[in-house]
Amino acid sequence: MTTTPSVEGSGRVLSGAVDQLRTMRHAFFRTTIAVAVVVNMPGVFAAEVTQAQAVARSEESSTSQSSSTPIVLEAVTVTARKTTERLQDVPVSITVLPAETLKETPFDPGAAIARNAPNVQWVNRTTGSQWFSIRGISSLGSPANYSDGTIGFNVDGVPTSMMGASNVLLDVDHVEVLRGPQGTLWGTNALGGAINVITNQPDGTHDVRVTTEMGEDGYRMGEAIIGDNLIPNVLDGRMAIRFGHEDGDISSVHTDKLGERDIGAFRGGLRFTGWDDTTVTLTGNYLHDEANAPLYLLRNGNHTPKSGILTEPDSTNTQVGTNLTIEHFFDHFKLTSVSAYQYNELESELDGADSLVYGAVGLPASSSVSYLTDKENTVSQELRLSSLEGEPIRWVVGTSAMHTDGTRVCQSTQCAPVPFSAITMTSKLDTLSLGLFGDVSIPFAERWELSMGARVSHDDIEMKRHNSLGLASLTGSNSTAQTYLTGRMALAYKWTDDIQTYVSVARGHASRVYPLFSYPVNGVEADPYPAATDWTYEAGIKAALLDDRLQLDASVYYNDVKNGVMSYLDPALGAFRTAYQDYKTKGFELQGRAIITDGLSFNGGLGYTHSSLGSNGAATNTVSGNPVPNTPEWTATAGPQYETSAQIINLPGMLSFNMQYQYTGKRTADIDKSFYLDPYSIVNTRLGWKDKDLEVYLFGRNLFDKRYETFGSVYGGLEIVSVGRGRTLGVGLTKSF
Repeated sequence: MTTTPSVEGSGRVLSGAVDQLRTMRHAFFRTTIAVAVVVNMPGVFAAEVTQAQAVARSEESSTSQSSSTPIVLEAVTVTARKTTERLQDVPVSITVLPAETLKETPFDPGAAIARNAPNVQWVNRTTGSQWFSIRGISSLGSPANYSDGTIGFNVDGVPTSMMGASNVLLDVDHVEVLRGPQGTLWGTNALGGAINVITNQPDGTHDVRVTTEMGEDGYRMGEAIIGDNLIPNVLDGRMAIRFGHEDGDISSVHTDKLGERDIGAFRGGLRFTGWDDTTVTLTGNYLHDEANAPLYLLRNGNHTPKSGILTEPDSTNTQVGTNLTIEHFFDHFKLTSVSAYQYNELESELDGADSLVYGAVGLPASSSVSYLTDKENTVSQELRLSSLEGEPIRWVVGTSAMHTDGTRVCQSTQCAPVPFSAITMTSKLDTLSLGLFGDVSIPFAERWELSMGARVSHDDIEMKRHNSLGLASLTGSNSTAQTYLTGRMALAYKWTDDIQTYVSVARGHASRVYPLFSYPVNGVEADPYPAATDWTYEAGIKAALLDDRLQLDASVYYNDVKNGVMSYLDPALGAFRTAYQDYKTKGFELQGRAIITDGLSFNGGLGYTHSSLGSNGAATNTVSGNPVPNTPEWTATAGPQYETSAQIINLPGMLSFNMQYQYTGKRTADIDKSFYLDPYSIVNTRLGWKDKDLEVYLFGRNLFDKRYETFGSVYGGLEIVSVGRGRTLGVGLTKSF
């Protein structure tokens, strides 16, 4: 039996853990900086090994390597269908991102994932209000609650809510971005796709290293990783710890600079292999993230972010999780059990008054601070059987259950009507999701393959609300239960072992939604909004060409979404409201990676999405035909990576350089097409040197200091936005032992 700890007990544990991490952080920074001083060498930089490199090379191997040795792209495997298989064999549009990708924005991995995956967006409103969009499918405004992301987010096979999606993602192996409905295998609320994070597991590999980085605006980061075999043939271990800080880079009229971050994170695990054909892996993670990002900024022509907020905001995000995975191999199939517990907490103090905004509309500005505490306790269990790797018929069947106990305590004008906006409202959202699923791929007639899958899901959702004054008119509850079917089918033809085309159709379904920014009316809690559903049609090609020196993936798609949920700021009421709207999106993705010459490789992607709000919904007469908010038509990424011997500067080891260009087109801020957020380009660079166990590098993140807009809305007729981080130039060092 699983016992959920009390909130009070969890708070005591978390408080002690925070104090310990702070003490460890100071000691860790002193240690890593000391290492940097001892081993630092002027004029040399670290090499970065990319996924597109065919062979890990050193100076010695490059010298002795025969010129006739073929240079090919490294094979990529994925677990998109819960079995390990080659990327090019899966009839789904997928982007696989290596761990190095997340280094572009180590404190905001969601941005790095989105900007390196065509037709993917990471909408960042403020701390705790961040979400993904894939092919234009997402919330049409701000998500109504933390389960309203419509994109599945999973870490090592464990589903999490939007609160969990803000994790800093420590010690990652790679990330898989799956487009199109993924509810068949990845559960409820994978309406538009799924993002699966695969971390480095305790597999017995010796991996001991420390990394330290320092840069502009007070940026500093220290990380240590320790992995090894603990007991031969019995027990392996691995752990990683990271501390980070960056000063604020948004000027403020009344407060200190805004946008400051302090992060402490831990991930660790043990793997037991002492039983034949069985592995037992226990992992745990912890995150403490403090920030003072403002709720919004007045948009201005020169794009210099400046806040007129009267009270400095304060947000603290805490995440704790543990995961137990058991795998047992039988002669013809594998049994996998994944059990997990997650605790997420977000405490926020946000001032809704900004003197620059209020002054522009002729209103006096007086501080109006909202106090918000969100907590989630989630227990999940999945049990599945699957075929062994390499079997001609790939299959998986299983069952899953997830229970989430969520609480929001709010004192804000958003959570209670006038004249009761000063009282404290408490909302309790209790969700139970059950699923039974299966998926199979069957080859036939030599080169054809039929893939199909289905899931039967059942949701029980209950919302309860009460208030600090015990007012009957603001006390109420409601519940809903729903059973539904999702599925997919794909037909693929393999022209050769390296070229495949496919067509597919998939049915997606999200859970019904109770908005958290709401309250009972005359003691009655409103019914939830209709469940969003969609049909997705896709055709694609995957090809490895030029003797595995070039790999291309291309796909076209069409999405038809019914009852997409939208939350928006109602200017007349000065509060958030929730409604729903149909919409459609269509477009394509083109992705490729190539080895141009020995040491020089290239990767890139291009995405196009045309979106249109439909004629059925809550705002039909005014928004039909408008684009879907936060959905650019064009997205693109491209970058070369080059590595060569450091002998050209009379040093041992290797030199490397890589650059990544990322483009996001303009997108409308809201369903009314009030204004468009500007298009933007981000350039990241890294120049380094590596020899044996030492790596030194220079980096430039957002090299040209583009203050791009990440969210927009209209308040009092004025355009207000959130903005991304500016440029960070710095130096880093990694020492392996």
